[in-house]
Amino acid sequence: MKQVKKAAMYSLVGLTFLGLVGCGTANNSNSSQGGSTSSGKPVTIVVASWSGTNVTNGIIDQQLADFNKTHPGIHAVYRPISGNYETILKTEFVAGDAPDIITLNNGGQAPTFESEGAVIPLNSYIKQSNYSLSDFFSGALNMFVANGQVYGIPRDQSPLVLYYNPVMFKQAGISGPPKTWAELYADAKKLTNPAKKIYGIVQTPQEPRWAQFVYQAGGSVMNNNMTQMTLNTPAALKGFSFFVNLYRSGVAAQPQDVGATWGGQALGMGRAAMTFEGAWAIPYLQDTYPNTSFAIATLPKGPVNNVSLDFPTAWAITKDCSHPQQAWEVIQYLTGAGQAQWVEQGGLVTVRKSLIDMPYYKEHPIYENILKQLPNAVPWNFPNGFDQYVNTTLSNETLLAVDGKESPAQALQKLQSEGESILQNGGSQ
Repeated sequence: MKQVKKAAMYSLVGLTFLGLVGCGTANNSNSSQGGSTSSGKPVTIVVASWSGTNVTNGIIDQQLADFNKTHPGIHAVYRPISGNYETILKTEFVAGDAPDIITLNNGGQAPTFESEGAVIPLNSYIKQSNYSLSDFFSGALNMFVANGQVYGIPRDQSPLVLYYNPVMFKQAGISGPPKTWAELYADAKKLTNPAKKIYGIVQTPQEPRWAQFVYQAGGSVMNNNMTQMTLNTPAALKGFSFFVNLYRSGVAAQPQDVGATWGGQALGMGRAAMTFEGAWAIPYLQDTYPNTSFAIATLPKGPVNNVSLDFPTAWAITKDCSHPQQAWEVIQYLTGAGQAQWVEQGGLVTVRKSLIDMPYYKEHPIYENILKQLPNAVPWNFPNGFDQYVNTTLSNETLLAVDGKESPAQALQKLQSEGESILQNGGSQ
């Protein structure tokens, strides 16, 4: 894992364009950099991402509408993908009918798509357009660089932070958010009332949530260049054991235990006093649970630090794109002029250093501790071949430990061994 990360949501935009304007099926003739095809019609560029909230879907629609006004030779349209984003895209790649531009996620998705040639290198486009990468946070940018090739331009990011309910804290006689692991446990215990299905912490027990404790104890999941597993250390065991004990001791619960699907929802329902989420939870809570009070704090400090995980995403051009030059023009706009719009209207964390001091953040102090957490964050990532490991193995072993069916040491040893096996086999599982 390189050192220095969204809930189920619904779509505003219908899938009218699905199957009608996919890159493999529309406007396949060559075109100039300026845009339109030899027939005089604008080049259609299909931009796809996972189906987000009404807010985020609407912003992308507006961004592309603004782009189209100033680029008459290109007609960019947005197609949100509902369901299993990665599975649907892989099916479309096989059929040769993938969108022109997609959002690359972190975890194991970006390395897999890059190594399989599903997305193309952008170096030549970056060079010819004199597009500067210096303004991007290196942690977010490096997530999408492999062997010197840039495969994605960062779109947004967010470190995990502590969301908490200040009303519940006050009622429990707690003056503020926990600053250390010991305070986190003590506060969670004081805030837990199983009879009312209220818990100090409600969180899905998954690796993107327990890895932060491993780093805070001085451990890591993989080495910096992701060539070795590093879960077989005392520090990693200390962090993982602390996380597991939150559940075993009864001060933490899984979302389904309180009738929720994720930690943010549990917080909004008043069933959780604390949860660990990123900036994506802010518009969700404000829109869905406007009467629930919440605040954000940096993560409590462990024995060594208060490292968080960061979740960058990026725009990339697919191998099926017949008009990569025009697709690149769209990406330039989305990550350049459109970046401030994406932040201001979507409530997301910028990937550009120059925008950290933008007026929006000063007018919305709810982001203050998210920005404070950002420099001390580890991008969540695994190398090629870790798809199943990330999507299945990590969750299964964590659940066995949380449920008391395995000790934390046994779970980590299995994760260490299976990860080593994947690396030794060159990424095959």
